[in-house]
Parts: sequence; structure tokens; C-alpha cells
Amino acid sequence: MRGTILSLLLCLAAAPGWAASHAAASADGIGNPAIAYLGVWEHKIDVVDLDKGAVLDQINVNTDVVRRLILSPDHKKLIVATMAHNGFATVDLATRTVSDYFNLDHDNKQIRLSGDAIDPTGRYIYSIATTVTKDIDYYEISKPQFVVIDLQAKGIAHMADLPKGESAPGYRGAMKVSPDGKLLYLFRNGGIEVFDTSDFKLVKTIELKRPPNADMENLSFSVEDDPNEDPGKVIGLFRFTDPFVHRETFGIATIDLENLSYDLTPVGPVTTTSMEPLMLNPDRTLGYTAVIYGYNGNRITEFWVFDMKTKQIIAKKQFTGRTRFNFAMSADGSKLLIYNAGYQIEEYDAKTLDMIKDIDLEGTTTSNLIVMPEHD
Repeated sequence: MRGTILSLLLCLAAAPGWAASHAAASADGIGNPAIAYLGVWEHKIDVVDLDKGAVLDQINVNTDVVRRLILSPDHKKLIVATMAHNGFATVDLATRTVSDYFNLDHDNKQIRLSGDAIDPTGRYIYSIATTVTKDIDYYEISKPQFVVIDLQAKGIAHMADLPKGESAPGYRGAMKVSPDGKLLYLFRNGGIEVFDTSDFKLVKTIELKRPPNADMENLSFSVEDDPNEDPGKVIGLFRFTDPFVHRETFGIATIDLENLSYDLTPVGPVTTTSMEPLMLNPDRTLGYTAVIYGYNGNRITEFWVFDMKTKQIIAKKQFTGRTRFNFAMSADGSKLLIYNAGYQIEEYDAKTLDMIKDIDLEGTTTSNLIVMPEHD
């Protein structure tokens, strides 16, 4: 969570047997949970082996700067959102080459996207777009619209208006498509909106500004990447204020996207400046996050470890945090990862919370980190 915004991460426990699957993983990295991908300047993707702690290869996306990485549902491709012309490249992970590319911008129109979600077939990307049209002496900015991007047809297949009064959710707006592809979930501060993907009609709103618990209000969250995500559930951290003395409290939430139900477990008062998304180990017994206290010279960064059965913090340890960073975890749950911004990924041991090593990258980072799932 940054400022007053909570970050909520999708997490799924993987089955045991990581060592066997890792040993059998192919040399190209497909099916290897130790492999991670990260966009770096100027227009490349580093292929990182988290076990070896080194960059194995680079994928050249020579069309543009990598802005966002999306792993295809079959885990065989990376969908790469690029920056300058709002383009999409498809990277084949077996050959580590760009197999396709197209731009959304055309003529005098620029398509600015907010958020993304891939459908279960891997063909369509759902997003919210604002179209900027450059005229002779002014720019015309459209109202935000739902867009369906067809990766095969290389363009926008469908656009639909947002409900009246709705705004775009921001650069990395949290969105998720249901496992059957029929529903689009839009995560906003204070609630979840569920839309039918066939016509983008609002199906249901889960209002969380005032949850059923009378001691909670202004609950908010967002969704981040997870190497072992559960298509039907969201598990992560939430923040709320009580309506009496307005004290901020954080907790752990479980949201069932199929049944549209949720469970909220308060943990304790908010004492930090910000918290990173919650990461779970494969058997989902432990949860991890990185937190920040204070600002500038008084700034302290810590790892927190949660017992997911009791929902209590069982360990804390300070680490030397960079000015700005993102938090991730290896798919086997053995390593905690700190990245962005800069030229390195920092690896920490998830058991001791001690630093293992710096992984030197081939350029400064430009995108999110994708870790291959525990199992294909």
C-alpha cells in the first residue's frame, strides 16, 4: 500500500515437489520456476535465473521501451506492453524472440491505457483507454472507455463506455478476468465492480467503503502480479479506518471472485508509511511483505513475516532499502526480491531474512517482474 492506497496481491499455494520439477525444467526456462523476466532500458528483457543469481540471456524488443509484462495463461509467451506508441509485442519464451508486434496509436490518435487483464484464452487484453486526438491547434481527450485488444488481429476489437460518472483507474489500474472469461473485475478504492465481458454491463458492485462490519470504513486495495495466482481468489493486505476516532488499521483479506464473497481479518494499527503487496509461500502457511517507516533521513525499511493461520506477524527484520522499490518473491518461496529502480535485483533468504546477493542487470529496470509459476 502506498500512501493511503492498499496493495493487495493475488496469491496461490502450489503443490509440493518443487525440487523435482525444477530439476526436470528445460534449458530454455519454460516450466522453470527459478526463471524471472524483467524489462530493462533501453528496449530489452533480462532473463534471470534466481537460483544462480545471474542474468542468463536478454530478449531484444527493438521496437520500443518495455513498460509492462503479462504472462500468457499457458505460460509459453510474454505479452509486452511498450511505451512510446502504446504497442504490444508477443515474445515466444521457447526461442526468446519477438514473434509479433503492433501499435495502437495511429494517425493523429494516441491510445492511453489504464490497467490490463488477459483473458483465459490468451488472445484478448482488457483495459480502459483514453483517446487523445491531436488537431491543428488543440488536443481532444475522450472519456475513458473499456477496450478489448485482439492480439491475433493486432488491434482494438471492441470499445464500450464506462458507467456514467466513472473514471479511469490509473496507469496500473487493477483488473482481473474470471476463469471462464465471462466477467471482468475492476478493483477500485473502496470496492469491486464486476462487468459482463460480452457487453460491459455492470453485473454487481461489492461496496467496501462501508463493509458489513460497522467498525470499518474506507477500505481500499489494488491487485499485483503473483507467480502462483489462484484464478478464483485474491489474498492480501487491506487498510481501513474506524468511524469513531479514525484510527487506521490494516489486516488480511480473502476475496472469492467466483462467489463474490470476502473475509476481512484485522491485524493491527497502521504504524508504517507504506506496505508492499503480500506474498505467500507455496503451502500458504507464511506471508511476506516489505514496509517503510518514515521519510528521507528517518526512513526505515523492514521485512514482515505473517503466520497465515493466525494472521499474526511472527518475525520482522530491517534491511537496507533503496529510495524506491518493488517487492516480489521466488515461486518456491525461498527468496524475497527487491527491485526497481536501478540496475540490480536484491535477493534475500526467506527463512533468515538475510541478504544473499545482488543480481546485476544489463540496464536500469523499466517494468514489473514476472516470475515463472511453480508448476505449468
